Amino acid sequence: MPHVTLQYTVNLAEFDPAMALRAINQALADSGHFDEHAIKSRALRLDDYRIGVADAGRAFIHVQLKVLPGRDDATRKALTERILDALATVVAACPPSTQLCVEVDELDARTYTKRVIDTPPA
Repeated sequence: MPHVTLQYTVNLAEFDPAMALRAINQALADSGHFDEHAIKSRALRLDDYRIGVADAGRAFIHVQLKVLPGRDDATRKALTERILDALATVVAACPPSTQLCVEVDELDARTYTKRVIDTPPA
C-alpha cells in the first residue's frame, strides 16, 4: 500500500511512463504518509480510447491512487496535488489538448491483504 495505476493514451509519443512513475513514487514518499518501499506503481498504455467525439489531437493521463481508509479529505486532496505536480514535471511535448487527472480511492481494509516474501541473499 499504496497502489498507483497510471493510464496514458498511446498518442503521447514523448511521454516516458517509467520517469512518471519514479516522480510519482518520490512525491508520495516525500509526503510522509507512506513507507517508500510500500509504494507500488504501474503504467498502462491505452491503445484504444476516446475523448469526446474528436478523432485526433486529444490525449490524457489518468492516475489512480489507492490507499487504506483513514485519511481525511484535506490529506487526500493534498496527495492528488502532489501527484499532479510530479506528473506535470515529466510531461513534455503533448498534443494540443492533454488532460492530466488524479483520483484517490480507498482500498477495502476488510479484504485487502499483503504478504512480503524476502528471499535470503545467495
